[in-house]
Amino acid sequence: MSKADTNTVLTGIAAGGSVILRHPRWSDYEAWKELRKENKAYLTPWEPEWDARHLTRLTYRSRLAKFKKMVANDEAYPFHIFRASDDRLIGACNITHIQRQVAQTAQLGYWVGEHYARQGFARASVSAAVKFCFETLGLHRVEAGVQADNAASIKVLTAMGFIREGTARGYLKINGRWEDHDIYAKLSSD
Repeated sequence: MSKADTNTVLTGIAAGGSVILRHPRWSDYEAWKELRKENKAYLTPWEPEWDARHLTRLTYRSRLAKFKKMVANDEAYPFHIFRASDDRLIGACNITHIQRQVAQTAQLGYWVGEHYARQGFARASVSAAVKFCFETLGLHRVEAGVQADNAASIKVLTAMGFIREGTARGYLKINGRWEDHDIYAKLSSD
């Protein structure tokens, strides 16, 4: 059973950054497209390859339909990150691969545009998402995979109390190559 819906809004505050997380909407398309386009080179080392359709309206509309279904089925909770001071779209923070029953776990992924990096926005987003996972969704564990050379993301996770558990070999296909990822996790009891 779903613990939240597509109207869920989260807030997060960290040193230097205050954010609002809300599920993607059709009205976000233009801002999302521009942010992704502006940050393609910046995000390339950390993300799957984009195909020619990545930024199209049709793909975005399809993504929204998928997101709505995932939320309704309590499988994932995708969020766009907005800077609280001016409601500007600055990134995304997604809770995915939710497992219930004996696992009660989820995976966390996030990104902010280069212009918004190192200002506390990623940390505020992770804080809000983890709180949502534990307090609203009732999960026991949240994990994140990060490439060993992504120092900024590792700093965010460790500052939020995530513990490095090991390395998953060939974990995700990033920019056309299977990349190892260090696995960081936080428990509701931490």
